[in-house]
Amino acid sequence: MQLSKYIRKYIEAKKIRKVFMLSGTGSIYLDDAFSKSKKLSYICARHEAAAVMMANATSKLTGNVGVVIATTGPGGTNAIGGLAESWVDSVPILVISGQTFSYQISNKARSFGLQGFNIIDNVKKITKYSAIINDPQKIKYHLDKAFYYASEGRPGPVWLDIPMDIQAAEVKPNLLRGFKKKDKIKKNKASKYKKLSSLLNNSKNPVILYGQGIRLSKSVNEFRKFIRNLNIPSICTRMGLDILKYNDSNFFGLAGIRGHKFSQKIIKKADLLLTIGTSIPHTVIGKDLNNLNKNVQIISNDVDLNELNKKNLIKPKILFNEDCKTFLTTARKFLKKTKNDKWSNWINYCKQLKNNFPTLDKKLIKNPINSYYLVECLNILSKNNAIFINDAGSSNYASSQGLKIKGDQREITSGAFYSMGVAVPMSVGAAAAYDNKRQAIVVTGDGSIELNIQELRTISLSNFNIKIFVINNGGYASIRKSQDDIMSGGHYIDDTSVLNFENIAKAFKIKYLKIDNYRNLKTKIKSVLNKKTPYLIEVICDDKQKIIETV
Repeated sequence: MQLSKYIRKYIEAKKIRKVFMLSGTGSIYLDDAFSKSKKLSYICARHEAAAVMMANATSKLTGNVGVVIATTGPGGTNAIGGLAESWVDSVPILVISGQTFSYQISNKARSFGLQGFNIIDNVKKITKYSAIINDPQKIKYHLDKAFYYASEGRPGPVWLDIPMDIQAAEVKPNLLRGFKKKDKIKKNKASKYKKLSSLLNNSKNPVILYGQGIRLSKSVNEFRKFIRNLNIPSICTRMGLDILKYNDSNFFGLAGIRGHKFSQKIIKKADLLLTIGTSIPHTVIGKDLNNLNKNVQIISNDVDLNELNKKNLIKPKILFNEDCKTFLTTARKFLKKTKNDKWSNWINYCKQLKNNFPTLDKKLIKNPINSYYLVECLNILSKNNAIFINDAGSSNYASSQGLKIKGDQREITSGAFYSMGVAVPMSVGAAAAYDNKRQAIVVTGDGSIELNIQELRTISLSNFNIKIFVINNGGYASIRKSQDDIMSGGHYIDDTSVLNFENIAKAFKIKYLKIDNYRNLKTKIKSVLNKKTPYLIEVICDDKQKIIETV
């Protein structure tokens, strides 16, 4: 069997059904093999970085490894932008790049052969495993190892580079040897869990702060059982926004400077903070811990010791270095005796705060359109299985602060980097993840959309049910605010003009709608969401709108 076909069959066996690529001569055998699959389909992006972002979205939503095929040279280097996103957001992605012929490779040369480039040495720092395949008989070993490291511990991207002659080589699948992982010896940490139980039971105002580690460890159900049993107020960090529904009795919003006001008030009053699957962002604790109770006891669990030990002001009372599933299932055993109604007064106090500090002030429902009102309309009109994707800047803040997750809705974004331009390609991955059976709703800015605008063509060709809401607020509103705050204002760098989005939609063959009056905002959104074709909706918003800050 040709090695490229073997790789395809291997990936099919992993129940991966979507592969993202941009075809090239250097990956021609891989491209051909994957294009002939009857068990998976491929989507051709317009840029390799966007292809990785698509795979990133699919992985975030399904929990499976996202797969990208890239060609050699510029194909691989283009993919690095998306790879960095996967690295910082801990997303399991496999990039398979084509490479020039083996006999042409010269590792010390800057380039070699036709578009040859030593990609592996350049991606080692932002992959959990990377290797060039020199021996076709070792392909199973490298695939096994790549998939293992992509999902083991803290997930992340992996990369395999395959020369053209190796892609075309013949292998005998039954004779290929795989990779055998070494089982880690688990130490008994009973004393730590007993101390956790003691501290928690002596607490009057405990709070759970949780993040994407819950989702990455596939322990959402365990987490929900955990907080139900204890009945403790739970507050998410940015990447955990869709783990609990907004109306969940234990959900008390988003932490951080640009989170929910009631969340920060709750954190400020907490005498115990139990963090699970989050690195405790600086936006939560504030400068000199000024967002926390001065007597707060902090207990942290994170699978990555580097996160627990990184330079910050937090000194947890107890550190757990476990994946979230292990921590949650073990902790529940030690907390069995904790009464469910122990903190009922504390919960009721938190509920009052949640009711008293809504994100959307009714005064904001006016012209020019406020982006928080746009998001509130999407809350009301979106289906229970919609997928929200948003970009950086004001569109990200309005979405994270304004979204009220319901039903089976999901929300994905650029978590660590807050990158501009990720929403459009990620919406392709989101739609593909569910075979276009779930509507993808994008909230992006008039500046952010330009960074990967070419993927509008991918959307129109695939006829995905993607609705792209572009907040037109006159350019980079959040950057203007930074320039005002830090540089005394009045001097703005970069282009302040805005694209003609009607012409853009026409060029990419996507239907267009403009909304410039709050009175018909709901009516127009409803009409668009009821259609299954892709749409670009330009919403004229207030260019002087302020982003809500909690401190």
